[in-house]
Amino acid sequence: MPFVSIEGIDGSGKTLQAEFLAASLRARNLKVLRTKEPDGGWIGLGVRSILTAERPSPLSPQEEMLLISAARFNHVRGVIRPALVAGNWVVTDRFVDSTFAFQVYQTGVSERAFEEITAEVVGNTMPNFTFILDIDADTAVRRRNARGGKPGDDPAEATRNFARIRNGYLEMARRAPRRCYIIDATATPSVVADRIMSIIVGQPAVDK
Repeated sequence: MPFVSIEGIDGSGKTLQAEFLAASLRARNLKVLRTKEPDGGWIGLGVRSILTAERPSPLSPQEEMLLISAARFNHVRGVIRPALVAGNWVVTDRFVDSTFAFQVYQTGVSERAFEEITAEVVGNTMPNFTFILDIDADTAVRRRNARGGKPGDDPAEATRNFARIRNGYLEMARRAPRRCYIIDATATPSVVADRIMSIIVGQPAVDK
């Protein structure tokens, strides 16, 4: 069964689009597992707690990637693969491309380390479709601020960080054009959802 990942910088609407897509597939009488990262498996719940907790010193980018990769290994082995084998579509909010965008492009983890760890963690369990919900950094900051933002964030630094992450996603789309689809996420949520679904149903190799 097909495996779909929804990617994008904060504020791009990933969670909403994952919900819309899962609902649309279920309306076609398809079995769907909707999941997310980093906390899609039981290890990920602990990793999310570590990543969001106050701590005496910041985690290094390498530590963050290793924690997320441990959660992903458990997610793939314990959740995603069994669901696919059971005949479910799988829709995940974030997957490997988030690690590339955040840890490689934003914080500078080596690309070789990312590739080696990802190969070990994921193997051949890669999405059939990855939808990158694309918005510019200024729009992302405005949307995040409208939701409350993060206390103490410097707007200029937040914009620079979002721009780096966005560039990481766009670079991955350039490298994997058969898997990745860039979707203009400045459109209304219903328009974005329609574009995603039209791509999925337009693929002749997909069992609809």
